Amino acid sequence: MAIDKEIKKKINRDWQDAFPQLSIYSQNKLYKIIGPLIIGLELIKSPFTDSYSPYFMMYSLWKSDIKTNLDYPIILKYFKNKKGFQFEIPYEQDSIYFDEVLESVHKQLPISFDEGISLDKVVSVLDEYSKTPPLSAAPNSYLQAVVYEAKLKISLYLSSDHANTILQEIEQKDWDINHFKACGVVVSNWILDLYECIANREDFLRQIEINKQDKKISKLYSSELIL
Repeated sequence: MAIDKEIKKKINRDWQDAFPQLSIYSQNKLYKIIGPLIIGLELIKSPFTDSYSPYFMMYSLWKSDIKTNLDYPIILKYFKNKKGFQFEIPYEQDSIYFDEVLESVHKQLPISFDEGISLDKVVSVLDEYSKTPPLSAAPNSYLQAVVYEAKLKISLYLSSDHANTILQEIEQKDWDINHFKACGVVVSNWILDLYECIANREDFLRQIEINKQDKKISKLYSSELIL
């Protein structure tokens, strides 16, 4: 059954009222910029029922264009009810469940949407995320490498020294070469690319600034990442 657009608009407004630090990016997406990242909430419709689930999302801003940045999140995290299950909120009954869901979202948010988010906090959140399924099942896989790469590039936004610290951790890992190959990646080439990214930090920062000038992205609330 198709959900009335006005119902969806009201739900979106209710979530923005609850999180005024976020801007409406599209009908079901509320974002803000923190340094080299886009973070926020997405209200994703269930493929099986007329209900939606809120997710915490984190995207990069350093890739070649906005579409590429938003194609795949760094973090996608759902919120749990008191029984430990994912929230699924019927669109037609949103007002009944909204306060309960909102309370849980506030408690479970991995990163506050307020200003003053530190690099250490973001890295800590990524470390915790890497310990959750399916990432936790393969600690040396390319999937884990993607998280490490994100940590390195977020750190690079603030300084090369911080990025080099992450790079040293990467070089000490016993990566699963076969899993990398299955993903079309050669470990040594990947590490070399990270070296080049650090060496070309100015280009890296320039690309982030270019992406921030995108018509829709430039309208988002923004705050800086801090040390």
